[in-house]
This record gives sequence, C-alpha cells and structure tokens, in this order.
Amino acid sequence: MDPLPHSIEQRVITDSYETVYARFLVKLTLYILLVGLAVSLLFRLVEWPWIAFRQGETAFERGQYLDAAAFYERAAQKLNAPRVLERLASCWLAVDRSDKAEPVLSHLLQQHPGHLLAVKLLAGLYQKTQQPGKAIPLFTKYLALGRKLDPPAQLQLARIYRQASLYDDAAPYYLQAAEDPREKTVAEVELADMRSWQGRYDEAVQYFRRVLAIEPANRQARLNLARVLSWAGHYKESEDEYRRLLAKP
Repeated sequence: MDPLPHSIEQRVITDSYETVYARFLVKLTLYILLVGLAVSLLFRLVEWPWIAFRQGETAFERGQYLDAAAFYERAAQKLNAPRVLERLASCWLAVDRSDKAEPVLSHLLQQHPGHLLAVKLLAGLYQKTQQPGKAIPLFTKYLALGRKLDPPAQLQLARIYRQASLYDDAAPYYLQAAEDPREKTVAEVELADMRSWQGRYDEAVQYFRRVLAIEPANRQARLNLARVLSWAGHYKESEDEYRRLLAKP
C-alpha cells in the first residue's frame, strides 16, 4: 500500500489533535459546571438557614410576628442557635400563642439550661396561667448551675413565690431586686404590701416610709401606708396620711 502524501498525513494528524482538544474542552467545561453546581448546592445548604433567619429579623422588627415565626421555624430546622429559638418563642408570645411558645422555650432550655431570657419568658408564661409551681423550678435549676439572676429576674422570682403564697421565700428576692435603683421602688412597695397581707404591719410601714422618704409624691405608696396604719390601729397616723393625699392633686 502506497504511503499517504505528506500534506494529507499532516492534515490527519492536525484533525486528530483538534478532536482530542475539543473533547478535552468539553470535559473541562462539564467538570467546571459540575463543580459550580456542587458549590452552589453546598452554599445553599449552609447559607439558606441564615437567609431565613435574617428574613425573620426583618419581619420581627416590622411587627409581622406570624411571618417572622415562619422564617424562624425554617431557620431552626438547620441552626442550633439559641437566638433563633428565642426569637421564635417571642413571636408566638407576641400573638398570644402560648401553646406554641411553651414547647419552643422548653426545647431551648433543654439545650441551653443557662439561658436566662428563656427562663424568664417561660416562667412568665406560667405566671400568666397561674402555675407558679411550674415556674419556680425553672429558676432553681438555673441557680443550681451557679448562675446569678439580674434584678428583673429577682423581682420576677419574688412575684412568683408571692403568687405561690411562699412569702418568706419571696422576701429575699424583693430585697435583692430593691438594691437596683431601677427596681427599688416597685420591689419595696410590693414587699410592703405582701408583709401587710401577712399581718406584719410594722415591717410594711417601714418599707412604705422608706419609699416615701425618696418619693414623697408616690400616691400609691402613701395610700397603702394609710391603710396599713389603720389596720395596725394607728388611726391618728393613718388619718394624717389620708389628709396628705387629699391635700395633693
């Protein structure tokens, strides 16, 4: 068989190289596309929960709590972040859906027992439904972790003990809350009221006078003081306090 002319042989070789190169380009393009698709899918798997969370934050700030709850629920499917569950529970509480808020907060405390805001929110839910027996253990478990309560939590726990008629347990937390200037007045007034219910009139008078020494215009404290003085048999002092009330607009 006669050999191919040189020009034809050269063309065959060139075509062969071009075919191989074209196939290489096709394979490279497919590879790049597949890698891009994989990266895109991975990005979506990692990023979409945070996108849902940010959408929830936007709706929450606008007061659109049901919309926000839907976004937070989507985010919670992948994110094990206390903030997501805290926000979700806050949404349900805002629309008065305690039946949905309770399991969310319970789940949050199972995962993060030292989450004080969750303790306060769930305890507040039980306060509202007159279940102090469920609220108290939330605080005792938190305190057993060696954590400390902030003044609002101290005041809340005092009120829960009072709701449960555990007055002597409530008193120390009222006193602790009263050390904070922002809670001082309300804590001392409530403590004084509680002592008056117990018939401990001298203590009640002491706390009311302490409040009035700082806030002489506090009409509620003065009215309660007048009542307690009357109950204690100090009628002249009670009358004086009533007169002070009537003399001020």
